[in-house]
Amino acid sequence: MKSVYTIALISLFLFSNAQSGEIQYQPVKGYAFVGDDQDMCQLFYIIHDEKEWNALFRPYPGHYVKEITNIDWQKYNAIATVKTGKDAWRLEAKRLELDEGEFIFEYEAQKTDEGLGWKNATPLVIIAPKKNCRAVQFVENGRIVKKLHNFSSKRDY
Repeated sequence: MKSVYTIALISLFLFSNAQSGEIQYQPVKGYAFVGDDQDMCQLFYIIHDEKEWNALFRPYPGHYVKEITNIDWQKYNAIATVKTGKDAWRLEAKRLELDEGEFIFEYEAQKTDEGLGWKNATPLVIIAPKKNCRAVQFVENGRIVKKLHNFSSKRDY
């Protein structure tokens, strides 16, 4: 299974090596957000290495295959948003595009439950090939909600 996943990631990288246009990405499931508790209702991340990944996500108990541990962080980054608060969400990645040196990450967000009795964190994470980018735009339900600059640096938040 590991070799199939590795081949898929290599193919993803080779076929999406253009400087503009739609970029192939790999959605990630089976991980829970374990980053620092913050008062913000939505968090945004660009994850560059395993250390950053481990500080934010842990395998979620359940039936999902946890293949993210096999990622080649020299070739790929993770792009993530996390909805936090007393509501439950369904988040779904729709498209990743490279436009004039900026990633445009489009996704849908739908509130599925309100007023939970606990604090909830719903992550949406994708794995994308590293590109020569200067920013990532997060587009939620057709509206830009965040833009992170200096994509190639270690952090910008």
